[in-house]
Amino acid sequence: MNSLSPVEEIKGRLDIVDLIGEYVPLKVAGMNWKAKCPFHNEKTPSFMVSRDRGTWHCFGCARGGDIFSFVQEMEGTDFPETLRTLAKRAGVQLRQVDPKLQTQKTKALDALRWVSRYWHEVLLKSSEAKDARDYLNSRGIKLETIEDFMIGYAVGSGEATHQALRKKGFSDDDIFQAGLTIKKDRGVGFFDRFRHRIMFPINDVQGNVVGFSGRILESKLEANKPVPAKYINTPQTLVYNKSGVLYALDKAKRAIKSADRAVLVEGQMDCISSHQAEVRNVVGATGTALTTEQVKLLKRYSNTVALAFDRDTAGAQATIRGVEQALRAQMNVRIIRLPFGKDPDEVIKRDVAAWSKAVQDAEPIMDYFFTEATAGKDLHNIDHKKTVARFLLPIIAKVGDQIEQTHYLQRLGDLIRVDEQSLRRSLPSERSAAQQPAGEKPPPPPPAPDRYHQVSERLLALLIKEPRFIGQTSGQIDPELFIGDDYMALYKTIVLWYTQQQLQQRHDLADLLPSVETEQQERFTILNLLADREFPEDISSASLENELLTMVATLKKHRLSSRLRQLEADLRHLEQDPNSTTASLTPLLDEVRAVTEQMRDLT
Repeated sequence: MNSLSPVEEIKGRLDIVDLIGEYVPLKVAGMNWKAKCPFHNEKTPSFMVSRDRGTWHCFGCARGGDIFSFVQEMEGTDFPETLRTLAKRAGVQLRQVDPKLQTQKTKALDALRWVSRYWHEVLLKSSEAKDARDYLNSRGIKLETIEDFMIGYAVGSGEATHQALRKKGFSDDDIFQAGLTIKKDRGVGFFDRFRHRIMFPINDVQGNVVGFSGRILESKLEANKPVPAKYINTPQTLVYNKSGVLYALDKAKRAIKSADRAVLVEGQMDCISSHQAEVRNVVGATGTALTTEQVKLLKRYSNTVALAFDRDTAGAQATIRGVEQALRAQMNVRIIRLPFGKDPDEVIKRDVAAWSKAVQDAEPIMDYFFTEATAGKDLHNIDHKKTVARFLLPIIAKVGDQIEQTHYLQRLGDLIRVDEQSLRRSLPSERSAAQQPAGEKPPPPPPAPDRYHQVSERLLALLIKEPRFIGQTSGQIDPELFIGDDYMALYKTIVLWYTQQQLQQRHDLADLLPSVETEQQERFTILNLLADREFPEDISSASLENELLTMVATLKKHRLSSRLRQLEADLRHLEQDPNSTTASLTPLLDEVRAVTEQMRDLT
């Protein structure tokens, strides 16, 4: 019998470096890994991951934890939802779920997961779904693709899905909160939201079903009745936010990372056809324009996105709207020019190789816009110049990188013979927001740690990395020099360990960890990560020793400065006291001279 808890079992099966590496690019740093923190903006990597200990920590924003806390931070999920997600990934069966953990969110996810399988079975086996199967076959969708994407079919009966869910134990409210039913206008009760529709499950990045997109079957339309929308989607729910989801990202993320390019298409069929044709770094837009949340999702896997929208007016407008947030986020945005056909699906059906080539040959988006803006224009004609500028300036204003923005202003200026500064003054007023996605306030900077607290931290990190220095420092500094009680205690532990080990002529770091008290274990792990960040393997022994001496001197000067300030305050107090005498001032003055001399020796 397995005595491990589900959390322990999941941690044992999942590699923290592999998991976090799917979100941020990690680089080796000694025995650990480092990256730029995904939770705050920084230029120098402060984010460290320890495979051995299964932990992560950022020295810039002070966040840290294990795989569960990381996924919760990245995905904005609660613990029960994160537990379910990681259990699925690890292949761990959650046999019993605490009823207290069954939040409305988890109930909705349960209902959506179950109904996805139900509709999929209906599509594959029900006689009512024959027209749906014929339609998918006519579109060239293979059985294995239908199974991979769990495509389903919702029958036309107004309550078939609702009743099937009720039989599985879901309440009316659970089903309604999952977005699967609509309340009746008259009377009491609910009816199915999706009827006579081919169902495309929409998954979050972890592969959990969070919503659906349903395509109507023309063969099921009734004469003399209003024609319903071709596609209807799950409304906003506790688990589905269309601005924060990209269709098939859960299937495409590894391919995106491998190709270092995400391809964004308009609809489910374009996306599915591309995956079937083995061009798998493709995701579908759930709306007509990229949102800030979707851009953040894509940037986890690549900083390059190529847009492939339909070759019609609406598609062109969607391209313009879709590029805004990506440009502001300083992504490398490209446009895919379809060689023929009205959409990617048509290109793929006629010539898969042509689609692959179009994806590879995607041109920079600004080159595309310049070509579109100047096509058929006489750039000696003042009205044509103004037309070109009116088209391009709002787009240039959205470019998040100032150097890149200046480049395109200069390029436009060269084309229409207008100086850059005049064009810059003509940029739309929203240009000040170009550096920050709309609707998003920059996060407040993390509070700056005390300098001497940082020095204490770095000194302990160096001693952990290079135990040979412990003997040298133990004779030079007292534990009280360290800022922070936890650092004082840990330094005492390290010195005691070193003294005990000295007789054995070995100072293996692996022998030190068991000596560290339980409450100090987390701090020790963080310092070990800091050591790999601050003191890379290629740094020379002489440089390390110089760092050591500098940090020791800094802490000594800090202690002496603190003492000197206290002495000066005591002197001012005595000087203001009418009962004080020269004799009472002399000891303080002598100590001031002694402390000052010690500080001079450290300079």
